[in-house]
Amino acid sequence: MGLIRGDPARLAVQTVLAVLVTYAAALWLHLPEPSWAVFSALFVIQGSIGGTLTAAMDRVQGAVLGALLALLCVSVIGTGAWRTILSLVAGVGIMSLIAGVRPQLNYGLVPVAVLTVAPGTELVEDGLLKIAAIGLGASAGALASVLVLPRQAHRAAEQHLVQALAGCGALLSACMDKLLSQDERDLHPLHARIARELALAGSMSRQTRLRRKQEQYVLLSSLLNQVERLWYTLAMADRLSARPLPDAVREAMAAPVRQAAGEAERFLYEAGQALTCGKPPPAASRFDALAQEVGRLVERLRAEGQLSQAKREEAEQILGLSLAWQQLSRNVEDLLALASADQAAGAEIPACGR
Repeated sequence: MGLIRGDPARLAVQTVLAVLVTYAAALWLHLPEPSWAVFSALFVIQGSIGGTLTAAMDRVQGAVLGALLALLCVSVIGTGAWRTILSLVAGVGIMSLIAGVRPQLNYGLVPVAVLTVAPGTELVEDGLLKIAAIGLGASAGALASVLVLPRQAHRAAEQHLVQALAGCGALLSACMDKLLSQDERDLHPLHARIARELALAGSMSRQTRLRRKQEQYVLLSSLLNQVERLWYTLAMADRLSARPLPDAVREAMAAPVRQAAGEAERFLYEAGQALTCGKPPPAASRFDALAQEVGRLVERLRAEGQLSQAKREEAEQILGLSLAWQQLSRNVEDLLALASADQAAGAEIPACGR
């Protein structure tokens, strides 16, 4: 069941059922062109209930507007020879301007072009039938999204943020390993993983459009921004790990840095799990203590004169490490504040792992 609930399989199941229902309904209703209904069902399915419902409404509104515009152009300008070209230019031009202002209505370009270039003998009836077919497909897609393996947009966004947080923890540990060893591991796949999950989280958060979900939408956007800031801090840690720390400094810092990195990875994973389970985020006291220990160790090295004896680029690397951990602490503090606000605002708390 977990495999079926994965995004690709879930969307495939919803799309197949929507198409089958649409085709059967079109045959039962004796629609002359069931392909219009099927195509509408194919492309209305989105990653969440909110996204699919929004896409369905936008498609029907665009189809109605496009069909009405085609009827107006053909009625006023006419068809045949240059009149068809002029009707096409007028209809497509006006619809393109509307879609430029409201991109969600761009599907209206399809009926306006088809009805203008190849109008039936009964133009009004033909337009109404195409609108009905598009509405049928959109409705079937919306129904499949609601009834078959439904997924709410704000929960999907949270799950992608969880994966991004886990990726941030893994990236931090990998950066610290490179600093403390001769490890030449390529960190680009970890960055790509985080970027992908943040992009998906952003896409899902934008699908949270229902009025009663606006508060969650605002919080999700803020959480997304905070995770992105955390990732930017890790980009600084990645640059610091371009070469390992000097041998003498590495021996002194190995244990506290590894402890802090391990605790950070554990904390980010548990914070993400709490986010999807509706639980309070874990306390960050141990993480803060270990991060501060790294800073104190750097200050001790400075007081002992080891930084002044080191090469300039090595001293800058060590000071940069201390600054990175200070910024990580601030990132975590801001993230916890928003996670607590998100939990307080959530009207529905899902079961863990759902």
